[in-house]
Order: sequence, then structure tokens, then C-alpha cells
Amino acid sequence: MKITLKSLPDILATFPEINSSKSIIGFSRSLLATGMLLLLIFNDLNFLIPANYLQSLNLHSLKFRFNFFLLFDSSHIVVMQVLALLILIVIISGYYLQVTSLLHFWISASLYVLNPVRVGGDNINMMLTLLLIPVCLFDSRKNHWNTPAEYNKFNQLIQNIFLFIIKLQVAFIYFDSLFDKLHVKEWLNGMMINYWFTHHFFGVHSKLITLVAPLLGSMPFLLFIAWGTILFEAVLVTGLIIPQRFKLTLLKLGIIFHLSIMLVHGFASFFFAMSAALFLYLYPAKKPFSLNIILNEKY
Repeated sequence: MKITLKSLPDILATFPEINSSKSIIGFSRSLLATGMLLLLIFNDLNFLIPANYLQSLNLHSLKFRFNFFLLFDSSHIVVMQVLALLILIVIISGYYLQVTSLLHFWISASLYVLNPVRVGGDNINMMLTLLLIPVCLFDSRKNHWNTPAEYNKFNQLIQNIFLFIIKLQVAFIYFDSLFDKLHVKEWLNGMMINYWFTHHFFGVHSKLITLVAPLLGSMPFLLFIAWGTILFEAVLVTGLIIPQRFKLTLLKLGIIFHLSIMLVHGFASFFFAMSAALFLYLYPAKKPFSLNIILNEKY
């Protein structure tokens, strides 16, 4: 069929919409904000943004001049932390999503730049909040918890394109992780599992290490965990193209997968960021959001 200029916007709007669910936007934003809220509440700010690290930076450079936490210089960083917490609470509430989407990205990007320890979900949080800005700006709801309403075609086009870009980005995250693991011999022979479980900071709690020590000395166990992780990430890469009826199952398994990582290694912010990413990636299109659907209903 010949594609005319008149039909092109309809095609562009329809193609990404096949896998895009607007009903999940609010829940995913709240997950991202909750992860950062807990990170800022339960961690010493000097751990997240060490004073000696700040002193080593050129805080007058363009990179740091408009950093949210340094807006009134480093002596007022605690005040900005409190302000960030208040903004994150508003984001979770769902109100003013058009404005708070910009503030959400500003806070997440500022923390990412200032935190020298980037092992959590800071980079994923920053990426998702950035890509959600156009989605929120073209959302006419007063609150992101409200049921999505009908939009004009231009709004639909913008939202669908960026929701689809998010899906591509999440698929790439898992592909990149899978690709890296396949090129590290310690992952292929299982020894990386032993390393992470016994790590002095991110490993299993010292009171539990005696319980898991026999398993960590078992090569079948190490290979099972290592290759189970590799194979599951390979399955997650296909999330964009698998049939709709399998998406909820894969979503549940993905949440369990990242929950187990959090329980073992304590990456709470990473869990919330990846959970938000999985919901945006796998929640079935056209289906209204409900936790009951996630927990009980077969799709």
C-alpha cells in the first residue's frame, strides 16, 4: 500500500502504540521517586556526596554550576536535600506531573553527577526521568494516578514515540549486561558469583555468610546462578517482541529477579529503578493498571 503524507502521522502514532501503556506512567514515576526518596532518607549525605570528593571538583564549571544540590553552594547541600525530599513526595502524589517531570530529572541527574559510587540505579533513574519528560509534558491529566484520557493525535504521537524509546533503552540495558557477562570469564565459570556474595561491602551479611559458604564452594551452584542470570537476561532482551500473553509473567519474574539482587546485595535504589523500567517495558498495552492484575490475573 502506498504511504501518503497524510497517513504518515497515523502510522507513526500507531506503530509505537502497539506496545505502549499510558496507564503505567504514574506508577513507574512513583517507583522512581520512591527509590530516590529512600536513598536520600536512609543514607548519610556524606556517603552519597562525600565532602572530600566535592573538594576535588571544579564546582564553578558549567557541569556543576546548575546542579540541584549545589544551587546555593555546597554549604547548603542539606537544605537542598530536604527540598529534594519534598519534591519527590509531590512526584509520588502524582500532582503537577508536567512541572515535576522536569524537577525529577534535575534531581536525579544532579545526584548521578555528584555521587562517585555509581553501582545503584542512579544512571537508570536519570535516563528514565529524562525520557519521561516529553511523555509528561504532553499528558493533560491533573494527576498521574488518574485514568488516561483521550488525547489529540499529536500528543499521542509524542507520548507513544518516547514510551517506545524507553522500551528500546530498557532492552538495550539487558542486552548490554548480557553482552558484558559473555565476555568475562569469571561469569562464564561462575567465580563472579563467589566474588559478589563475599564482597566486603555488597556481599551477603556477615551473620549469614557461614550459611551460604558451603554453597559458594559448590561449582554446580555457582554455575547455576551465573548461567541462570545470563539466560534470564537473554529472555528479558526479547521482552519487546514476545507475545502479549507472556509479558505479565516475564514482568513478575523480572521483579523477583531484581528483588533477589536487592536482598543479597542491598541495591535498593537499583531495585526501584529497574522495577519502574520493567513496568514501562513489559506492562501490556491497552490494559488499565492494577496491582491485582500483576499479582493474580492471568493475561
